[in-house]
Amino acid sequence: MFDRRLFIGSALTGALAAPWAARAATPAAQADAIVPLAEHMLGGRYDDLPSAALETSRAQLRDTVGVALAGRGESGVRQLRDLGAELGGKGESVVWGSDLRLPAQEAARINAVMVHALEYDDTFGPGFLHPSAIMFPAALAAADMVGGVSGRELLTAVTLANDIACRLSIAGQPGVDGFAIGWHNTTLVGYVSSALVAGRLMRLDRDQLVHAAGIAAHQAAGNAQSHVDGALTKRMGLGFASAAGVLAARLAARGVTGPVGVLEGRKGWFTQYHKGIYSRDLLLGGLGRDYPGAAMSFKPWPSCRGSHTSADAALQLAAALGSRTSQIERILVRSGPAEWSFLTTPIARKRQPATTVEAQFSVPWVVAAALTDGKVGIAHFTPEALLRADIRAMAARIETVQDDALANPTGGPGAAVVEVTLRGGKTLRRHVAAAKGDPGVPMTAAEVTAKFDDCLDYAGFAPARLAELRSVLDSIDRLADIRALTAAMA
Repeated sequence: MFDRRLFIGSALTGALAAPWAARAATPAAQADAIVPLAEHMLGGRYDDLPSAALETSRAQLRDTVGVALAGRGESGVRQLRDLGAELGGKGESVVWGSDLRLPAQEAARINAVMVHALEYDDTFGPGFLHPSAIMFPAALAAADMVGGVSGRELLTAVTLANDIACRLSIAGQPGVDGFAIGWHNTTLVGYVSSALVAGRLMRLDRDQLVHAAGIAAHQAAGNAQSHVDGALTKRMGLGFASAAGVLAARLAARGVTGPVGVLEGRKGWFTQYHKGIYSRDLLLGGLGRDYPGAAMSFKPWPSCRGSHTSADAALQLAAALGSRTSQIERILVRSGPAEWSFLTTPIARKRQPATTVEAQFSVPWVVAAALTDGKVGIAHFTPEALLRADIRAMAARIETVQDDALANPTGGPGAAVVEVTLRGGKTLRRHVAAAKGDPGVPMTAAEVTAKFDDCLDYAGFAPARLAELRSVLDSIDRLADIRALTAAMA
């Protein structure tokens, strides 16, 4: 099993030991790192991949299908789908949860936003990354377009793409959250990783795949101000990246060239987005042997991953209190520095979020929902839920404190402590060190099934359709053409 702490630690104790130093542009005699990554993307074979990495990909696919279909009616998705229907185009790929077919890149755009809309998709903690939302939409759109892509080939391609995306996410400014320096890391990484996975499924050769990565990188962006403002573009950036990646692969297939110094060139990726500070060891070390993405985290609750240790603590308290939650007088939430600054301030706005996105990124709202209802679900982030007087009253009792000792040194959500004081002065406290759904604290099989079923129920899938979709997912390795899956998702 891949050990992310050892993997990161090996770089910290090696040639790139702190303080981090900017690396010079790649010498002309040394191929840009995109070349071995492209070879890895094209050369990997199903039978050679570690079983743990493949099993993670299967779990990611099932989780992604569920959360995407649940998100099909959300803001951002609706507008893109309506615009796509209005503009039309060649019906190459399925827009999930609908009878609409569009050009592959346009379907990828809408489907990626769908995956991310509910803030329920998987995460790779060390890289502050949501890999599936940038990987599966591009892969399935490309597979729909070209046809004849087997389930095994899809799993192979996404396992390799997941590996590369995770490596990219931890290699730039190692140990630093991209959000802290202004980037939404998932969107940024999504451009190159989407191009690579689409390119493999479109059967590009190595040089074409390098050009596809360069074309995609030329378009890359992903500003994190959307998080700060609670804007819908937070969920839409991933769609921009997936669409750009598919389009880049299509252009490369037609002979369009992109820069080949994609990552390490004088004006390449790591210079442009990471000030030249990066670890080649984290990017390429153990390539083809170690798969950091096998250590994936899955979300039990539809909110920012950084809120989940607080949610877990609050749910434990709600279970212990039962009907006595009505006696809660004060609530104190202690968070690590990353979560405190991002998810608990400004406190007035976090207590009373005005939009779904603001609620998804509010520890006070998530904790208040947990203490009020004894659960946290999709229904707690709807416009109607934001007006609930009982949750708003509970949130008004919350104070937050930064506690540096709760920071997570390996990336991902920090620990949390939630304390409630009841009328009469009795205090109850819960400390949660690791977020449920992390590799060390996995969701149970029953919880995974319940999440999938709840998502499909929220999407309006009848039991018969849910059973059909589950059957297709269960037989993914045996599918001769992955279009059987996308047809079941329509």
